[in-house]
Amino acid sequence: MQKPIFYGSTTVGERGQIVLPVKLRNDLKISKGDKLLVIVDLHASRIELVNPTTMNKFLDMMSKNINQMKTKIKQK
Repeated sequence: MQKPIFYGSTTVGERGQIVLPVKLRNDLKISKGDKLLVIVDLHASRIELVNPTTMNKFLDMMSKNINQMKTKIKQK
C-alpha cells in the first residue's frame, strides 16, 4: 500500500465549495467540469473524492471476484 500524499489544505467557502490544490488536480488529471464521487467514512471523519470511471472499474473487478468465489463455493 502506498503512503498517503499530503497536498496541503483547503477552506470550505460560503457556498460549501472547496478548491483542490493545483498539484493535486494536475497529478490526478482533474479538470474543470469533471465529476467526482464523494464518499464519507464517518468513523474516521474522512472524505474521499473518487473518479467515477475508477470506481466502476473497481466495482467490476470486485463483482468478478465475488462471482468466482461463488462458483468455487458451489463446487464444494
